[in-house]
Amino acid sequence: MNKFIYLLFGSVFFLDYLAIKLDIIDRSIALLPDILSMVAALVILVLAGSRDSAISKKYVVLFLCLLAVILTGIASNATTAGSLIIGIRNYLKFLPFFFLPAVFAFSEKQLGSQLKLLLAFVLLQGPLALYQKFIQFGVTSSGDYISGTLTSGGQIPILLAGAIAVLTAFYLRQRITTARYVTFLSLLAVPIMLSESKASIGYIPLAFIVPIFTNYRTGGNRKNGKQVLGVLTVLVIVGLAFVATYDYFAQFGREGRRDGIVEFFTSGTAETYLNRGAIDSRRINKTGYVDLVLLPLIELSDEPFKLFFGLGIGSVSGSALESLDDDKADTGDYSVRVGSSVSQFLWEIGVFGLLIYLIFFYMLYRDATKLSKGEGIFNRLALGWSGVIVMATLALFFRDIFRDGAIAYTFWFYSGMVAANALRMKKGERKKMTANIRANIISGNTETTKAGA
Repeated sequence: MNKFIYLLFGSVFFLDYLAIKLDIIDRSIALLPDILSMVAALVILVLAGSRDSAISKKYVVLFLCLLAVILTGIASNATTAGSLIIGIRNYLKFLPFFFLPAVFAFSEKQLGSQLKLLLAFVLLQGPLALYQKFIQFGVTSSGDYISGTLTSGGQIPILLAGAIAVLTAFYLRQRITTARYVTFLSLLAVPIMLSESKASIGYIPLAFIVPIFTNYRTGGNRKNGKQVLGVLTVLVIVGLAFVATYDYFAQFGREGRRDGIVEFFTSGTAETYLNRGAIDSRRINKTGYVDLVLLPLIELSDEPFKLFFGLGIGSVSGSALESLDDDKADTGDYSVRVGSSVSQFLWEIGVFGLLIYLIFFYMLYRDATKLSKGEGIFNRLALGWSGVIVMATLALFFRDIFRDGAIAYTFWFYSGMVAANALRMKKGERKKMTANIRANIISGNTETTKAGA
């Protein structure tokens, strides 16, 4: 099974890059992850009834609710075949990999091998980012072009900040040395800085602080004080380096020098960046991240049914396949109105769909917190994943985080692994408690018999 996962990771990290960025392979080859999703779905159907199965009922209920919202939106909006196919790829193709760890119990050794492979892939982003910045596009190029092997520059800080969160968890639990931790973080920080993404100001602190907070809640920081101090020190250094790097490349703005990061937040530019007043404009040319949330709420408010259930999956999403785009209904130009996962959810699956996703993220964080209490590799992954989940929740408002396969498939697979192993741990605790109760009852009966004799 691990080779199957290796194939998935290799395809989502490199096929889109080879097909879209380098144009050296046919784009149809980049559909391999979709095929792997179908294979994973078949595996789940075969193994769902096995003894090792750990499918959590709460997630099944939640996804059934999401499916009900999707079907309601499709029926009420007469969604076309093109939109339907696009929507299925956007919302459902990752689900098999969420449930795969529930029906197949990956061993600690297998998980360790997976994480080492992923570490190699994310570390590769550093040299590639340097090549893109200083050779391929030039030092004066925008950070938007610095994407590593991903499809867009804004996505790479999310991926690498997630990797930092997991590494931080392993460092807090004293599974990697300070020298390795600092070395890995230095390599991961380079692409984040070169991407010049302002949202990184939120991602980076969360990647460090949330694992510390979760570790504190489980009592871990009491015996890891030195590691906590080390993590906070590294956070300060990375933060200062990010500000210095951003301010240096600010002199190469498209229309002359732009504001440095401190000026950005103190001059009022940040407010304009977040809210461009699109809801009051007759013609919407630019939108801020607040606009992206407000626009669907206001424009759909005249039709409450569409406000709560959306316009149907795929209705405002684009596709690399022209045949699918051509088959979509003419719902207008939403390219400016859809710039984040939250805005896409509100347009396509409505308020109910967005609430389901937010509940899903909350449930994941609770499971990650519970699983992080142990000392095994699954527990360390859960500790790091608590940071990933919180950071991904923030990213929902800034990016379409499931647009890039490397982020989406990795997130769904390891979220499923955390959820499944949290349930397995709970079942194990129940069995242990039941065994202790039985042992105490037997012991009590034996003592009573001896006393009676």
